[in-house]
Amino acid sequence: MRPKTLIASISPVLIATTMSIKIGNFDWLIFLCTMCTALGIQITTNLANDYFDCLKGADTCQRKGFIRVTQAKLVSHKKMRQAIMMSTLLTLLSGIYLVIIGKALIACLLIMSLCLSILYTAGPYPLAYLGLGDLFVWFFFGPVAVCGAYYLQTGSLSLEALLAGIAPGAISTAILTVNNVRDIDEDLLANKKTLVTYFGKSFGKWEYLFCLLTAFGSAFFFYDSHPFALCTILCLLPAGMLVKTMFTHKNPMELNLLLIKTGQLLCLFTALFCIGWML
Repeated sequence: MRPKTLIASISPVLIATTMSIKIGNFDWLIFLCTMCTALGIQITTNLANDYFDCLKGADTCQRKGFIRVTQAKLVSHKKMRQAIMMSTLLTLLSGIYLVIIGKALIACLLIMSLCLSILYTAGPYPLAYLGLGDLFVWFFFGPVAVCGAYYLQTGSLSLEALLAGIAPGAISTAILTVNNVRDIDEDLLANKKTLVTYFGKSFGKWEYLFCLLTAFGSAFFFYDSHPFALCTILCLLPAGMLVKTMFTHKNPMELNLLLIKTGQLLCLFTALFCIGWML
């Protein structure tokens, strides 16, 4: 399930819920169902990624990243397929109430998200193997997730929700970029086309910096309406240290810790944004 990165699905729901609370809209049941559904989509994506990367040869015993249970033969292919189906089913069940509330828009969003969570690494044209993984993560773990959660609480869409989604999407993409820089050698051997394998490791380092700068820069959209949201700049020092690690690391194994710390940065950014929004 990769719990170290589950903040990627938690963050946009918390941001959207905070924004809805500020204008007087909040429902506990909607919040819980939204959180469970968001987590379910990410867990399904992770399980499918574990399974299909193993089948396609992208995960081998030489991998430098965290253990993958299918590749390590800790779980059989059959058990992993069952886990993917169970995760998908539970996500659909948690989303039923949301579909009742959000009707066609949420139904389409739920089905699309679940389909893409599988197609991220499955099928003849998997997104992660075509250089589209970064776009998928930024879009669906950013603006789509925030706008969807906000719509469920308020019954409306807003430009503020769309703009607020930029940051979590950007930092989640930074997490993916760390993964892609670390795994570039294995991905090249498996013919897995990420932006890093297309343009090189140096590109990945600059992409990481760009993602973090975009996240912090997006807070300035709220300078007039919610100035305390700018308290997210308190994350700049730890973010700078992470960027330094990305640019100066010598051993790809160092990036495992960087991946964890980037997830922690997203957690800190989310907390500061939500606190600032409520002030």
